[in-house]
Amino acid sequence: MLKKYNILIIEDNAEMRENIGEILNLAGYDTVLAVDGLDGIQKARQFNPDLILCDIMMPNLDGFGVLKIKSQDEVLRNIPLIFLTAKAEKEDFRKGMNLGAEDYLMKPFEDSDLLQVIESKLLKYSRLGATIQNKRLSSLIRFDEFKKLEIVQELIQSVPSKEYGKKSKLWTYEESVHSIHWLEDGMIKESMDTVGFKTIILNFLNNHNFVDAHYLFQPKYHSQCETIEPSLVKMLPKQKLEEIIIKENLLPSLLSFTSRQYYEMAKRLSVNSFGNVREKIAYHLIILEKSFNHQMIQLSREDLAAFCGMAKETLIRTLSEFKEEKLIEIDAKGISIKNYKKLECIFE
Repeated sequence: MLKKYNILIIEDNAEMRENIGEILNLAGYDTVLAVDGLDGIQKARQFNPDLILCDIMMPNLDGFGVLKIKSQDEVLRNIPLIFLTAKAEKEDFRKGMNLGAEDYLMKPFEDSDLLQVIESKLLKYSRLGATIQNKRLSSLIRFDEFKKLEIVQELIQSVPSKEYGKKSKLWTYEESVHSIHWLEDGMIKESMDTVGFKTIILNFLNNHNFVDAHYLFQPKYHSQCETIEPSLVKMLPKQKLEEIIIKENLLPSLLSFTSRQYYEMAKRLSVNSFGNVREKIAYHLIILEKSFNHQMIQLSREDLAAFCGMAKETLIRTLSEFKEEKLIEIDAKGISIKNYKKLECIFE
């Protein structure tokens, strides 16, 4: 069902006011009539019209006063206002446009001219309103949902996949960031070298994910990344993704996303710094269980030890303890968590 627009008519001439109201009613609009500027402001606040037609020369409060009050009112400021005037002096036009008038209609005017200008302004503002609302909504979405936007999906579909074998490098330190990697299928790990050439794994990602979204708006990589298994990867143009983020007003969501990543990394650092071996492994198993969509954790003991920040032998010994306590189950395929709450209690 089409929306029925509501138009406020502010006109001190009773005959003119009634005639305009009748024309608009016959054209399918709802109308509210006001006898002067003060009455018009009150009714604008009461009825919140879609458009205002306003005479300029009126007692109590003229059209310029109405426009000035409207522009300072948080609720009314985005309602388009069209002046109705019999005066054609340039100063009136300049003053009205400086205050924010949307258009003018010179009296006397034809019915068709009135309807045409109203229709064009309502169309313009309805599109603008939809754009503003979409931008407000898009800025509230979690950046994790960015990949689901139609424009992003279209970009992903337009780029061909490239096959990478096991242990293929996607990027390394100080490389310039020209593309953002989309993991179509497979698994990758992002890592950094630490003291004594030891490697700590920062993150694991599986299919249908952006691998390096945290490097958007960044010039260079400060980590390295490689595939854990044969993978299909798409190289999406970084500049295009950044343009979408700006256009869709997603910078607040990206900031929130990177802030959460920073917090999660800081929490991992605190657990690795102050936790005992059991606390470290329990904490990281729970992180991985979420990364693997609550399914079996399929990683080599070397990668798991590098993720937990400890020696492989220490990891294997503690995993055996967890298995005996029936917290986890281990087989040739991987690790499954059997008692999530007890495992969680170890580090809380």
